[in-house]
Amino acid sequence: ETLVQEAADPETTRRFLGVILANARRMQRLVDGLLDLSRIESGGWRPEPESLEVAGIVRESWGLVADRAAAQGVDFEVVIAPDAGQVHADPVALRQVLSNLLDNALRYTPPGGRITVTARHDPGGVGLAVRDTGIGVTREHLPRIFERFYRADAARSRDQGGTGLGLAIVRHLVEAHGGQVSAESELGRGTEIRCWFPDAPAALTAVTPS
Repeated sequence: ETLVQEAADPETTRRFLGVILANARRMQRLVDGLLDLSRIESGGWRPEPESLEVAGIVRESWGLVADRAAAQGVDFEVVIAPDAGQVHADPVALRQVLSNLLDNALRYTPPGGRITVTARHDPGGVGLAVRDTGIGVTREHLPRIFERFYRADAARSRDQGGTGLGLAIVRHLVEAHGGQVSAESELGRGTEIRCWFPDAPAALTAVTPS
């Protein structure tokens, strides 16, 4: 309204347009997230799992936020157990899971912090975890962080451009694989989000009747 009704100076115009652009992009992320959830919940999407190299997917996902992390002075580390180099998952879904978790971790990790991705083979599957040294979540909020639009710190989430859908999408994508998600956190010391993906089902052996 200010830009339409008043002859604003160039600096004011530039500042207002920046706000409009930032909020338009946030609205786009919100719409995309709601569409993703709608497809998953309605059964319009089914995972097509295949054997994937964990290290490659992690590096690719980190590449999307690496410049932001460098600007914030946040370090990154990957620790993959020898028996967890492969995971059975849909490649598009796994990239989205990791991208959401890394983006979320970076949003709440202060300068000088660290984000670590680990992979290990748990009974029947592979567990991937993203841990940060960020602000953490209080015990009262922790059980609800996978709910859509739930924010332990609503004001900070708005300031950082979060939509409140990232962890809900992660939960739905992992559970669509028959997997599970969980979280541990301590206020002021960081948060760890774990995603467990089941191994590929054993191939059935054909039996010829005698």
